[in-house]
Amino acid sequence: MNRSLVWILLLVVFLTACADASHFDVGMALSESKGITPSATTLEPDSAPTFFPSATPVILTTKTATQPTPSITSALATIPKPTIMPTPPPIALFSTNVLRSYLSAVPYIENTCVYLDNRWGEGKSKPGTIVVPIMFHSIAKEGREIADSTTISMAFFEEIMEKAKDLGFSTITSEQLVRFLDHNEAIPERSMLLILDDRRPGVTELFMPFLEENDWTLTLGWPTTDETRDSLWAKMEALAETGRLDVQSHGHDHIYLQDYTPMDEVINEIYKPIEVIQTHFNTTPVMVVWPGGNFTQSSISIAREAGFKLGFTVYSRGPLMFNWIPQGDAELAMGDPLMVLPRFWSTAADVAFDQAVLISEQAQQHAKAVKAFELRLFEHYCQPEEGKNIREME
Repeated sequence: MNRSLVWILLLVVFLTACADASHFDVGMALSESKGITPSATTLEPDSAPTFFPSATPVILTTKTATQPTPSITSALATIPKPTIMPTPPPIALFSTNVLRSYLSAVPYIENTCVYLDNRWGEGKSKPGTIVVPIMFHSIAKEGREIADSTTISMAFFEEIMEKAKDLGFSTITSEQLVRFLDHNEAIPERSMLLILDDRRPGVTELFMPFLEENDWTLTLGWPTTDETRDSLWAKMEALAETGRLDVQSHGHDHIYLQDYTPMDEVINEIYKPIEVIQTHFNTTPVMVVWPGGNFTQSSISIAREAGFKLGFTVYSRGPLMFNWIPQGDAELAMGDPLMVLPRFWSTAADVAFDQAVLISEQAQQHAKAVKAFELRLFEHYCQPEEGKNIREME
């Protein structure tokens, strides 16, 4: 064979071998890095999610005569280790046909893991724990004619107090409600907030025997107007010393806040009660009972800036549960469920208790049905590597 032909054949074999080795190295690197970005949009109750690392591009460079062929190890070393940060799928909240058809029960906790941790965690309220806020104005003693839609008779007042007791309801304070709504901290399974609007010392005194007998508290939506007499302050301070009063803001001059209300009046109406309540009761209000039930986007923002955690309307929408607030269109438009909470009217308090008990029982049944799924979802999506124990409820 011609010597030149032999050299040509040897050169071809050598180049082919190099090309094959290069293809093998890069091909293995690509194979090892192949994957998909996790996108768990559904999770069946009896299945566990499978996660894959995100695909990482391999950068190919042109070789020169001085560059050695990269090994598999060196190629893989250039690929960063994937960090799996799965996002849990949204879960359906409890719904009921007890609420009126035009109402929506809305959540306010966006993070599914935070919600599930607080829902099933140690020391939390049981699923189905319910809060019934009731708005009182005037109570007419026997013989007094009732001529408005917010006054109830003394007989009916006694009836609803007795019904609440018989059904096992207990009062909670505004601070307890804040902690329950924020973190599902433990409160009585059947809780209520008795809210008395306006400056009504005489009506407050009508509550006192029931508060003492049942170890209850009365929440006052108290306007802190400058026109309050010193004698009235002294009377209310004495009643507050019993530990039975939970004094909250009902504005300063009880101005119905509208979009056209001057901003200085809005600010005074929201900020001034904090100072006055601190002075007379040595407490700081966390709740604003909107005067007249009127609220605006700007007044809600200012109330938040002032440190208020909750706000109550005069809309009778339904009871409250953790991460579950019944709302109508007016409240939905505000985008802040905790600042536009509903209240039952005292004139229908007996019906309110019955509705709340039924919703609570339905919510308990729903929780039993989804418990295993939600705990498994929490385990797969929300626990850190070391594990995070949450209550295994029987």
